Amino acid sequence: MQIDHVFFPLHALGPNERIGIWVRGCNRNCFNCSNPELQFFNKETEIEINKFFEGIRDIPFEGVTISGGEPFLQIKELRKLVKLLYEERNMKDILIFTGFRKEELDKLNSEDVEYIFSHISVLIDGPYVEELHTELPLKGSSNQRVIFLNEEFKPQYDEYMSKEKIFDIKVEGHERYIFGIPMKDFKERYKYIDEKGDREDE
Repeated sequence: MQIDHVFFPLHALGPNERIGIWVRGCNRNCFNCSNPELQFFNKETEIEINKFFEGIRDIPFEGVTISGGEPFLQIKELRKLVKLLYEERNMKDILIFTGFRKEELDKLNSEDVEYIFSHISVLIDGPYVEELHTELPLKGSSNQRVIFLNEEFKPQYDEYMSKEKIFDIKVEGHERYIFGIPMKDFKERYKYIDEKGDREDE
């Protein structure tokens, strides 16, 4: 699977202390995409799923957020990752962002899609639409939906979404990584971030 980066602890994209996994490759070309650098596939980022899982399994995360890029463009690998998280790590709170509508994925009549949907807690679907930008947590634009596939987690997500958007910041040398869904005036509100070094990752 082509995985660009991993971050823990993540608080900006779901409740509790999560691990964030960002995959590469997306063909949606949303205007003002928050992660344009992840639109292209890059074989140098490929890692075998079992090896990747072994590297993260002992991290004490309480939830998982998978974004990108477009996770469903690597659907076989995505299924393997969800399977390992669910069966080997007993992780039920898995959130996946996708630019596809759920109905589009359902129409594929794919066993991989069915497995993923039956083993994750939340799907946030739909492309980012600049004209519909929203400041609601977990959504870049109002057309996107927060779909609960495991109702057990709805109360904690409802509480999380009743608050303001937040961000996680990671500094590596001269690089600053901003994890979260950007507000419309993000640059103005966070002027201390070096324009040359920041990355905004949804």
